[in-house]
Amino acid sequence: MKIKLRSAYQEMSPAVRTSIWFTLCNFLQRGTALITVPIFTRLLTTDEYGICNIYFAWFDVFLMFTSLKIPYEGLNNGLIRYEKDKDGYTSSVMGLIMVMTLIAAAVYMVFHDWIDRVTGLSSFIMMLMFVQLLFNPPLMLWTNRERFDFRYRWPVTVTMISTVLNPLIAIIAVLNTAYRAEARIISFVSVQTFFGLILGCVLLFKGKTLFNKNYWRFALRFNLPLIFYYISQSVLNHSDRIMINYFEGSGKAAIYSVAYSAATLMLLLVSAINGSFNPWMYKKLKAGCFQDVRKMTSVLCLLIGAATLFMGIFAPDLVSIMATEAYGEAVWIIPPVAASVFFVFMYMVFANVEMYFGRNTGILVISIICSAANLILNAICIPIWGYMAAGWTTLICYMLLTLLHYLLMKRACRWHQVQENIFSEKILLLIALSVLILSLAMLGMYRLHYFRYMVLVLEAVVLFGFRRKLLRALKQIRKGEEKNGE
Repeated sequence: MKIKLRSAYQEMSPAVRTSIWFTLCNFLQRGTALITVPIFTRLLTTDEYGICNIYFAWFDVFLMFTSLKIPYEGLNNGLIRYEKDKDGYTSSVMGLIMVMTLIAAAVYMVFHDWIDRVTGLSSFIMMLMFVQLLFNPPLMLWTNRERFDFRYRWPVTVTMISTVLNPLIAIIAVLNTAYRAEARIISFVSVQTFFGLILGCVLLFKGKTLFNKNYWRFALRFNLPLIFYYISQSVLNHSDRIMINYFEGSGKAAIYSVAYSAATLMLLLVSAINGSFNPWMYKKLKAGCFQDVRKMTSVLCLLIGAATLFMGIFAPDLVSIMATEAYGEAVWIIPPVAASVFFVFMYMVFANVEMYFGRNTGILVISIICSAANLILNAICIPIWGYMAAGWTTLICYMLLTLLHYLLMKRACRWHQVQENIFSEKILLLIALSVLILSLAMLGMYRLHYFRYMVLVLEAVVLFGFRRKLLRALKQIRKGEEKNGE
């Protein structure tokens, strides 16, 4: 068996091997983040844990402006365009990001009082953030530069070491100081600074330049038009915690963050399924096998819907595992946030069709619409109904995003004269309505423990009845994935 596995692995192309290792690293990072939640919720107070989560949320917002997401989105395009000087392009855009970060730091120094009030973070923590903003991009540029050429050994090694060091150093630091929130943040910044400094020097040594007018112009022209898309995505991902902190304080933001962390278990499932389903779906669309797509999508939506219900049923148990009694209110937030992840999967399915037909120009517009709706709803609902309303505003916005992607998908089908329905729309609507109704019903079951477990048994019976279709669907996707890897 070992010999067969080793032989199969050696026969894989470098691209497939690189994809496998980076996927494993992604799961390791997310899994470690989830595993450490129960530790830090017990070592930190709700206010301290809230400050840490607000820091990470604001870091992503600031990174969007100081780096323009060049290490994440714009690097590959530049490496293709300037194939003869890939090292020079990489080190040059690193210089561009460093300049933008230093300019942002100077702006902060002038307006630090106002910015501190808006973020709810101290000047000391904000200065730590700018250190991380300076050294995180070199780490990501180096990682993605290696990935571009299908070199995975060193990036995987660095990722695994940093993934282990981050929580380990943080736990030691938190246990040995009274300033526990600051210690948690300092440990995270220190690890990223260490690797970012070393790898930044590596990039500079290879590229031998920090400024190239043509490279800077290309990077800015490519990434600046995407800034509104990045902002809209950031709003959908982080505005709830930021606005809860603004209206109700870091303690409530911490409780919401625990609920959000529990629901991200669903994101792992959704990402894994969509990563395999997407290439399979493209092949079926190209072959015109719409009936296969209809059946598969319905089965997968049923599976994700069942996982959503499972998450809602076990919400009290998950919260008790992940945190202390101080976070008990997180139970009431998990059902709507978990249901939001279900709609994330649905809109990704519709978006896959849009991208297959090359009709993705409307994605920016609907992303801006939904992020604006999220801001407005949070600004209205949180002061009136409290921080728990953010879970429901998130659900509403992802439902809106799903609807708009559905309309764009239908438009793309009309433009390409696809007469046959790609999806079983009535079945998908029925599953979506069931998820919504059962998510609401979950809220009334949390004081009826035995009834919760009866619903779980009923769900298990339903899944058992569909077991053959589920297994057949997963096997088809797996076969398609194996063929793509050949």
